[in-house]
Amino acid sequence: MKDSLTYYATGEETFRNGESIFVNKAFEQVEPHLHAHSFIEISYVVSGTGLHRVGDKEYTVSKGNLFIINYDIPHEFRSLPGNNQDVLTIYNCAFAPEFLDHSLIGSKDFSSITNHLLFKSLFPDELENPVDINLLEEDNREIASIYDKMYREYQLMNPGYIELLRAYLTELLIIVFRLYRNINSSYTSNSLEKNRNQLIENVINYLRTNYASEIKLEELSLMAFISKNHFCKIFKKSTGMTVLEYTQKARIEEACKLLKTTDKKIIEIASLVGYSNLKYFNEVFKRHIGNTPGEYRKNR
Repeated sequence: MKDSLTYYATGEETFRNGESIFVNKAFEQVEPHLHAHSFIEISYVVSGTGLHRVGDKEYTVSKGNLFIINYDIPHEFRSLPGNNQDVLTIYNCAFAPEFLDHSLIGSKDFSSITNHLLFKSLFPDELENPVDINLLEEDNREIASIYDKMYREYQLMNPGYIELLRAYLTELLIIVFRLYRNINSSYTSNSLEKNRNQLIENVINYLRTNYASEIKLEELSLMAFISKNHFCKIFKKSTGMTVLEYTQKARIEEACKLLKTTDKKIIEIASLVGYSNLKYFNEVFKRHIGNTPGEYRKNR
């Protein structure tokens, strides 16, 4: 996926040192610049008319449209050619989930609405209309005011600005959730559960790809925007395993492949699949397979 992008933005490149939030005001170009990022972004159309591409589809956007864009979603905003008087102008607030107050993430209302919004960005092909919210004039002024304050604080960096940015972002999210609930009165518990299961599947896909990295339960729950305890319950219900059990299974399966298909040393294979302690790797391997790595290789 990343090969087809103009660029891929990571938090290390986007966030200033020691921060996990970024706010800018972008005057969008006409040229294509499809990209994705390793953080969450809330984009608000300040003025102008243009296009928003999500994956392989394009949609017209204008003042008052607001989008929540999740990890790794290819997208771009573009101004229309020859429309210099009506350049598409976007406020972007990018942040890592850990920037938010954890008590907010754990609230039932927050997690249910956010799961649906993120579902829309994770599965754009299933949508007829990808606009998360089209604001009315009064709501537009309120949202624009919050973004103005966030942008000013981010630029000036006065003492306490990080705390104010966190407060403004929380305010923005709460207002967005209220608007969304009012607009989508048909929102049902069944659809919430379906969307949440899809998000858990996205976390599972992340584990399958990143099993060799250090897996932190708190980070995984933040990816799904639910509390850690609730995440553990949903994960086990979906997979029949705890996160640790699932991660160990993925690591041992990969170790078996490497033992069968390569002549790499066992200590090297252990490291490649995420185990720095060879003794512990041997214990986990034998518990899952019934043999030690050395015995398994001899019988390959």
